[in-house]
Amino acid sequence: MKALRVIVLGLFLGAAAHLGWYAWRRPVDPGADIVAWMQGDLNLSPEQTARIRALHDASGPQLRALAGQATALRRELETFEATRRHEGRVDFLAFARFVDDWRRIDRLHAATTRELIAATAGELDAEQRARYLARLNPGPARSVN
Repeated sequence: MKALRVIVLGLFLGAAAHLGWYAWRRPVDPGADIVAWMQGDLNLSPEQTARIRALHDASGPQLRALAGQATALRRELETFEATRRHEGRVDFLAFARFVDDWRRIDRLHAATTRELIAATAGELDAEQRARYLARLNPGPARSVN
């Protein structure tokens, strides 16, 4: 009877640890409430929070659409790579169109993101703006060598 309790307790604790680990390590949803983070981190006023939330809500659909297009392009790249590996050939014209599409989406995403950052920074006071921009540009990466 004692062995059964130990086994059941072990299974229960193992399942709890497993679920806890994956809940803790779950990737953050990019659409998670960034404005709430900013409100707490930058001490935004309710008016600033409302204006910044409106900016994020307005740009969100376009950024999500671009992310969807990038996902489709990643699948297309996998198809190119599979064809190259299995058949030993590459359709260079199709690949050139793919690269053009990738660059176009990358430029649109970068421009939309820059516009959102600039508009958001415009809603902040000088101290908040400096902290916000420092969070977005943490500086050069340190070398591990």
